[in-house]
Amino acid sequence: MLNPDFTHELRRATLGDFRTDSVTRTLYSTDASIYQITPKAVFIPRHQEDLHAAVEISSKYGIPILPRGSGSSLAGQAVGDALILDLSRYLDKILDVDSEARTAIVEPGVTLSELNLVVGKFGLGFGPDPASADRATMGGVIGNNATGAHSIRYGMAADHLLATDIILADGTLATFNEKTLERANQLAQDKKDALAAVLSGGIR
Repeated sequence: MLNPDFTHELRRATLGDFRTDSVTRTLYSTDASIYQITPKAVFIPRHQEDLHAAVEISSKYGIPILPRGSGSSLAGQAVGDALILDLSRYLDKILDVDSEARTAIVEPGVTLSELNLVVGKFGLGFGPDPASADRATMGGVIGNNATGAHSIRYGMAADHLLATDIILADGTLATFNEKTLERANQLAQDKKDALAAVLSGGIR
């Protein structure tokens, strides 16, 4: 049972579809895997601000969240005892394609086949080609580092990702790219002695 204060605050702060009825929860209790777990509720954000608010409010009330695309996972990543965030309904736009730079900016709900259809007009394509490309959303493709029949030649999803805007579990907005990865690696190198001391000091 969800905290009524959480339900009230989420409804007041967002324009998305918030559903707690048993039919919706049952529909979202399965994906393409063999698993079935009924979620606490389902939230379908209408825009990025909705998504940000949902994550922030969920963090405030200690509600676990589970982003979901089309549910094409064969390993159960799209089901769980959490607030399901369905990113496939409205966050499904291709925001930009730069044929000269060979890049595209997409929202998480865009399917891989939709992306390839658009960039294919420029003789381009996204390398990984999972069998579920007509259903798999780019959020899931990136989150699972998807591969495919031709990944030996074209690589995995991570090999084609230049940058990503994300919302951390506490609602903080962040952007990760090659530069932030370099800084993170350097920080880890600089602080390794201090980190080792903390880890060893905390072990009993």
